[in-house]
Amino acid sequence: MRFPRSSLLAALAIFARLPATAAEPPPAAWQWAPSPVPKALVVEGLWSDYFRWEPAMHEAGLLYQSAFVSRSPYFQPYTRLYHAPTREELQHCSVIVIANLDAGAITPDRLKDFREFVEQGGGLVVLGGEWAYSRGAYGGTPLEEMLPVTFPVEHRIPPAPAGLPLSAGPQATWKQPFDFAKKPAAFFVQSLVPKPGSTVQLLAGDKPALVSGVFGKGRVVACALTATGEPPAGALPFWDWPEWPRLLGQAIDWAAGARPVVATTPISTKPVLTEDELNSLTLGSGVTPDMARRICERPTPAMAEALFAHVLRPEGGGKVDLASVYAALLPFAKVEWGGKLRESLEKFSPDLQGRQAGLILLGASRDPAGYDVLMEAVQKEPTKDAAIEGLGRLGNPKAIPLIRELLTRAERACGAQATDDEPAPGVFARKEGSTIVECATALYRLGDADAVPRMLELYSRVRLFERIFANATKRRVAYTDLQGIGILKSIYEGEKKLAVMLAKLRAEAGPVPESQSAAFLKAAGQAKEPVEVEWLCLAMEQSAAARPAASWQPLATARDGIVRRMATAMGTAR
Repeated sequence: MRFPRSSLLAALAIFARLPATAAEPPPAAWQWAPSPVPKALVVEGLWSDYFRWEPAMHEAGLLYQSAFVSRSPYFQPYTRLYHAPTREELQHCSVIVIANLDAGAITPDRLKDFREFVEQGGGLVVLGGEWAYSRGAYGGTPLEEMLPVTFPVEHRIPPAPAGLPLSAGPQATWKQPFDFAKKPAAFFVQSLVPKPGSTVQLLAGDKPALVSGVFGKGRVVACALTATGEPPAGALPFWDWPEWPRLLGQAIDWAAGARPVVATTPISTKPVLTEDELNSLTLGSGVTPDMARRICERPTPAMAEALFAHVLRPEGGGKVDLASVYAALLPFAKVEWGGKLRESLEKFSPDLQGRQAGLILLGASRDPAGYDVLMEAVQKEPTKDAAIEGLGRLGNPKAIPLIRELLTRAERACGAQATDDEPAPGVFARKEGSTIVECATALYRLGDADAVPRMLELYSRVRLFERIFANATKRRVAYTDLQGIGILKSIYEGEKKLAVMLAKLRAEAGPVPESQSAAFLKAAGQAKEPVEVEWLCLAMEQSAAARPAASWQPLATARDGIVRRMATAMGTAR
């Protein structure tokens, strides 16, 4: 007689005094990353902008990044989630906002990560809509488990044509005052039932509109409102209510508040190189690419000095060349390196990347004699951009007029070369943009009077072009359409170059040069555009260790809530 396998396992488990089914191992502890202020991940679904979540972030002073879903028959699978962070990237966030999006678009693996994120202290806010809750197939997923509400299986959201006015819940614990006198109303409200232990923070008529609760160590908010409906004459839809961004911002900020505060992780004390490798480096022999990689990850002044000497030996550095290590050497460059760099640049070398690296490093050395070498190299197209960066790092303001002229030429060329087949964004991305970015960052370093507004405008432009090119890559091309394939290839090429420019502008945001301090504080105090605030906050983060805490005090009254919160956090951090 055969017994079912499940029965045999159960019997064995009884004898072994073990459960019949092995429990899943507990998730590894979430490795939270340090953050000066909370950061939100917003996973955007259909019509999510109507919730005005972006103004809500600025009202609450929350940093944010966006992932969005695109549904198109032009690619497989039909639904794609763009810019979704990895598990490691999620560890930099404090709260996840899911805005009118179905569970299938998020995917089971990502929902599992979201569950661990919240269970260990992260926040979750779910906004309503046609693709949320039962309509978004949340049943049986981690979302159903985490949410502080239950939801019926319904095929449509109950309408309220006259509007359900918003009001504070009877046991609301969020104490910020809101003026409901104008009777902001919702016209479609999902039927959510609060779970035991949850709190109704906001009502729409007599229906729960915002419900808060906890899951594990984290906090969760469910929003029953949908930003849809035709308001009758004289009615104020909640999404047009001036107080709505502040109220939503408060909900997201509350959900973010349970994330553990983490100090900066100390640098590992494990030696970068073994004693034998250190001797090889000191003697300038036997330096392998793996050794160079480890040095570049955690360079020290002594190692940088030895590595510099190795790559500039008369016989060369072997498999380790200047182009592969110069970025790690930049912080340690000194005047004494200038002579060797000028000597190496005077020699004919077919290694263009090595020459470009040498010009940048020569500028970083601040060797006064490097000025003439860089001024000569800036006139040659292959070395122009590297020489511009070198001049910016050199710190000699005499270069400002020439760099301004190069910038003007490049900007003019964008307009002059634009055609119907390749409009100005294409010319910028694939031809002139790199020079424009190098000129702008060099002028920023050199203290040019217009540098900060120029950097803000340029960052906004590159971010816009990045989105244009990302959309253009969705172009559908048949494999037999050679012309279409060529166009798509050029789009991908431009997209890659824009990514490099964007990384450059972000990396060069800070530390804010002392010569730009007043202009930077003025711009940060007045900024309101989200893209500008993004760059300004990057600059503030990168300047934290280089500037005294009191220097951020003027931004405590900045127009933008994120700048204010960042300034307050940095002003009290030390």
